Formats: sequence, structure tokens, C-alpha cells
Amino acid sequence: MNIIIAGGGLTGLSAALELSHHDVTLIDSKQELGTPVRSPGIIDDESLLISGVKDKIQFNNGCFRRSWLEKAMAIKVIEQGSQIMLKTRIVGYDDGLILKGSQIGIPEKMNADVYIDLLGEKSPYPGWFGDSKILRNEEMIRPPSRKLVNWKGGISISGGEYTRADGTGETWWRDEAPFIPPEGWLEQMSGEHPERISADAAIIRGIECAEKIV
Repeated sequence: MNIIIAGGGLTGLSAALELSHHDVTLIDSKQELGTPVRSPGIIDDESLLISGVKDKIQFNNGCFRRSWLEKAMAIKVIEQGSQIMLKTRIVGYDDGLILKGSQIGIPEKMNADVYIDLLGEKSPYPGWFGDSKILRNEEMIRPPSRKLVNWKGGISISGGEYTRADGTGETWWRDEAPFIPPEGWLEQMSGEHPERISADAAIIRGIECAEKIV
């Protein structure tokens, strides 16, 4: 079965891995999967992680480098025979996905037996030029809508609520930061996430969408 997955985040990658026995193409507007993200590197259920990845993502006690996880998953998607198309925006749908790519060889239109919309529901942010709502009115497989709230996060060498294997800590908050590291933040993030701040939901939603395909 020919399947196109729109969206190369954790949810899209999870779906692609579950569907490796099909002919899968994953499309994303970013130039690289696994680039710095604005989402949490925290997980409650470690069994959701792909096999053998912990040593590659600085995993420690439920905390990890999320961008490294996405990169490892993207590599596995390709190793399993699926195709990833980057720097490709989905600009519409007319009996197939209408595409606009900045690379040579990107088709103007792609058709599939099944389309999975995993572009998400988050608002646009600097550096991302896609439109998460572009496919919303089309009949496709997609996860149910959910409530998202604004979160802020930071990475520091002073530790935090969650600490990776390299000693850096990850902290997330809704209103005011619980502490300010004296040396400053190594990285600051902000974005819309579920009320429970973890990566579990993103992975589960991708798996559940894949399970809808016979």
C-alpha cells in the first residue's frame, strides 16, 4: 500500500516506523529532521522508545535530547526502506497532495492510497514555513484534536527537574521559571503542548494512526 505521511515530527516518525511494511513517503517542510526542537525531551513510558536508542540520546531517568531521538528515528525510517522528502511544503489538496519544494526533482503533485495528516495543531513559529491547517478539511487519517497550552522551557548545566546523562537539565513551566541558572540558560524554548509535558502523547498518537491502516 502506498502511504504518504504529512509531518516529520515525533508523531510522523512514529507512524512511519509502524508502517515500514508498506510503501511510505514522509513529507516535511524542514531542511533537516532532528534539528533543535521546541518540544520536551521527557518521557514517562520508556518502552515507547525505539530499541537501542538510549545510549544515542543522552537518556537518563526519563530525560533525553529530543532532537537526537528524532534524528535516530529518521535514520531508522530510511533504513527500513521508507522515503523522506524534506524542504517540501504541502500547499493544497486536489485528488492528491499539491507540493512546493526547493529541491530539484520534487514533484508538483503526489498521490497515495492512504494519506495521514500529522502536521499537528500548533501555531506557526520562526523558522517553520508550513501550514498545519492546510489539510484539515480533507478526509484523511489524523489523531483527534486535543487541548494545547503554552509552555516555556530551558536547558542548563545547573540541573533541573529532569537531568540527562551528560548532566544538563531540562525544566518546563507554565507561568514563571522555578529558578534562573546563575550561568544562564544553554537553550530556551516555548510552544504549545498538552497539559502533561512529555513526549509520550506524540509517539502514541503516531502509533494509533498507523494502527488504523489494515
